[in-house]
Amino acid sequence: MNGSAWRQIALFLAAAAIGAAGGLLGVGGGILFVPLLVLLFGFEQHRAQGTTLIAMVPPTGLLAFVNYARAHQVDWRVGLLLMPGVFLGGVAGARLALRLAPQRMRMLFAALVFLMGAFEVYDSLVR
Repeated sequence: MNGSAWRQIALFLAAAAIGAAGGLLGVGGGILFVPLLVLLFGFEQHRAQGTTLIAMVPPTGLLAFVNYARAHQVDWRVGLLLMPGVFLGGVAGARLALRLAPQRMRMLFAALVFLMGAFEVYDSLVR
């Protein structure tokens, strides 16, 4: 096998692991996939974010949603109220991201992941 084939196998295995983690923990694939693509596969930050969106949103979002809905674990009212904000925020955020330098995007992404992790640790200890 050549290097390209091994890279494709590695990407597939990483995707399977991240998909399982997303279904298990309810985390967005971007939190896991973006750093993986940047750090292990050499993607530029913007390309990693765009690639993650096409990989995660249509298949995983829909399939995970269907499973949670079947288990009656969806608050439809809140979910539908969140939709317009997510849509508008996504458009605005993508436009802003494309204006920032890749290094700046990596720093912002890393700070977000760090702060979210710190909050989860704090909250799990307090509750």
